[in-house]
Amino acid sequence: MGKPTLYLIRYDELALKSDYVRKKWEDQLVKSIKSRIKSCNIRRERGRIWVYSGEDISSKLGKIPGIHSFSLCYPCTLDDLKDNLLEFVERSLKDEKTFALRVKRIGDHNFTSQDVARQMGAIIQENYPFLSVDLENPEKEIFIEIRDRDCYLFDDIIKGVGGLPEGVEGSVLGCLSSELDLLACWMMIKRGCNIWAIIDKDFNKSDDLLKVLREFKPDIKSSTIEDLKTKKILGIVTGDIKIPSQKNEKRYKIPIYQPLIGLKKDYLDRFKKFFNINPMDKRYDLLDEKPFSRVVSLMSDGIDSPVATYLLLDKYVDVITIHFDNSPFIDQESLQKYKKIINHLNKSFKRNIKAYIIPNGKNLKFLAKNCKESLRCILCKRMMLRIAEDIADREKANGIVTGESIGQVASQTLHNLCILNQTVEKQIIRPLIGMNKIEIIEIAKKIGTYDISISPSLECKIVPKSPATSARLDDVMYEESKIDIKFLINESINNVYIC
Repeated sequence: MGKPTLYLIRYDELALKSDYVRKKWEDQLVKSIKSRIKSCNIRRERGRIWVYSGEDISSKLGKIPGIHSFSLCYPCTLDDLKDNLLEFVERSLKDEKTFALRVKRIGDHNFTSQDVARQMGAIIQENYPFLSVDLENPEKEIFIEIRDRDCYLFDDIIKGVGGLPEGVEGSVLGCLSSELDLLACWMMIKRGCNIWAIIDKDFNKSDDLLKVLREFKPDIKSSTIEDLKTKKILGIVTGDIKIPSQKNEKRYKIPIYQPLIGLKKDYLDRFKKFFNINPMDKRYDLLDEKPFSRVVSLMSDGIDSPVATYLLLDKYVDVITIHFDNSPFIDQESLQKYKKIINHLNKSFKRNIKAYIIPNGKNLKFLAKNCKESLRCILCKRMMLRIAEDIADREKANGIVTGESIGQVASQTLHNLCILNQTVEKQIIRPLIGMNKIEIIEIAKKIGTYDISISPSLECKIVPKSPATSARLDDVMYEESKIDIKFLINESINNVYIC
């Protein structure tokens, strides 16, 4: 067994996309790898990317957006698995006394993964009697991935940046006048955004921060706010945690994204060492402060929006939730899950959260009957935002909170978020905008809403088969002209109730 030259690359969110999008984004990920690692060969096979290189490229792979994790592999075949595994164990195990084999199998075989684990585990113990198997808490894990007749051995899964491949979502301007701005821009890079960096000439660290960002996206260029006029810019990114004035957002006519707005210092502390940027700027101490007084939050029974709501509750913001009851296009279990989440949040924060429920089935019926199918989700979300703005005005709330994260679903592409932002005057606050799905799930599990959110319920019956990912505002407004929006909003408000 020679020096390892093969790397197994894994991705997560790409696997959830349609065949067309997955292929397109895989192509971009491969392009990113080739641009960083000149002397390598790449092979793709059933949800995996294999990189052959004669050098240690771990540090480079660890900074490529879209790579969830990777491993240095020792390849062999089924016929010589035993001999290679014993040699691998000899190299891999040092002072460890317990181990576990983790076997994954792809292809048609006359054996199971458990068969391989039992047989190979017994052979290891026979040759190394001092070793014992511990499946629950082993000192060392050894992985065997079998693909048809090929086998791959590895003992480490190295975490990557994750998220989406670089640039697949479009371009945003990134203010770069502090370390917090660096973190905000980095979060957007891993959500597939191209960053055009606006350099603050009065901040003497700007060039250093730009250098750090280029480790994750080498082609970042410096820019100015004037580039809004000449380039296709779909948003502005800042590390600020205060709500920007509505005047500024309407002036630029694109969203202002604040990925740090729902986060506290303990979440960001782990990035200090990662970026080697200590001390943080003065605004870092403001992260645990209350950023605004009151908001309304669009909250479904899913995973994301309860997390967004929780993050602001955790910053002592007065949050009023709004749930849209989409029956008869969903079942009643969805509403019950929402109520369970509200009860859980009330107990967690010892509050009595005001919870609006909006009958939305009639609105969906009008959309389904009169409007273009591919635009339904965007039209529905714009309707929700208008109703939420009405309630926000009545409640004297500063803004509208959503659980949107770039690129997770069709209505949350950078293009479509611009369309949504032009629906209302109120500021739309997106605490999860720069988070990967796995991060959101981890928070949901930690705060106790995950199990409620994933309990069975029917999804909306009128979600289009091929939703628009890059809608045009003119098309959206034309479809809206087919229905009496003001009438539907008034009907919804008149039938609202509080649980």
